[in-house]
Amino acid sequence: MASDLFSFKTGLSSKYFYHSSNKIPAHLSDLLFCIKFIKQQSLMKKTLFSTAILAANFVFGQMNLEHTYTSDSSHWDVYSDNSTSHYLIGRGNNTFDIYTANHTLYKTLTPNIPNTYLHIPELLKENYSISKRIFNTDDKLEFILTFINNQGGQRLMLIINEDGNIIKQFGNDYHSLYQIFHDAASNQNKFVISKSSGTNTVTEVYALPTSALTTSEIQSQNKNKLSAFPIPTSKLLNIMNPGNGGNNVQVYDVSGKTVLSKNFSPGEKNISIDVESLKAGVYLYTIGDQSSKFIKN
Repeated sequence: MASDLFSFKTGLSSKYFYHSSNKIPAHLSDLLFCIKFIKQQSLMKKTLFSTAILAANFVFGQMNLEHTYTSDSSHWDVYSDNSTSHYLIGRGNNTFDIYTANHTLYKTLTPNIPNTYLHIPELLKENYSISKRIFNTDDKLEFILTFINNQGGQRLMLIINEDGNIIKQFGNDYHSLYQIFHDAASNQNKFVISKSSGTNTVTEVYALPTSALTTSEIQSQNKNKLSAFPIPTSKLLNIMNPGNGGNNVQVYDVSGKTVLSKNFSPGEKNISIDVESLKAGVYLYTIGDQSSKFIKN
């Protein structure tokens, strides 16, 4: 029997009525009673539906705004370890405020660079753009910041600590992508970056101070990263199969738009993808839940 059957009897007709109007009431009073009943049922359903929505909003409405930062720069970053957290908020004019976990101002960082250089927030951030005990063995925060000369267009990348002391400086020839990893063979942490030299690409490998903490952090952060070569590339990108069950490579531009896609078989060790048609720039590529970035020349 239909779900909208009204299984009631009126006092006059002693007949069953159907909301689907399969039967017509014999008396007007029966019809009015039927209409009233339908309205009551409709109101009850609306009330129950509204209550369900309110309950759902209550269940999923547990994200509360804790604090708001206002600045004239789009740059922000976060560092967190087992004991504390810090927030880096760009204020514009190459000035950055560092806040503690309870949102109290800790320090203000102003790198000592020419005023023609302006900070560029990276669209695709690498790991360790804010860190501790990676580039130095002290307990000071470390930052990787990129700037561009607004007169000549030259790039400048700094590794700098919270006091404004420059740990390492990379000039215009260097690419913005880098990688930090733990070399188990030498038991050292390494920093790898490349630069252009004429028509060639020069890749530099730097040994970093090592501690048990930074080693575990690096291994943890790199476990979801993909590996590929050569970077930068102008034609083919060869990706190492991570063996994570994925069978498709997706390539995205900085706006998040998918620009390339390629299927592969689980048995392929290296996946070659032709990127020659892409414009020069930085791209993100993913396989399953793992991702990394590459530069297209």
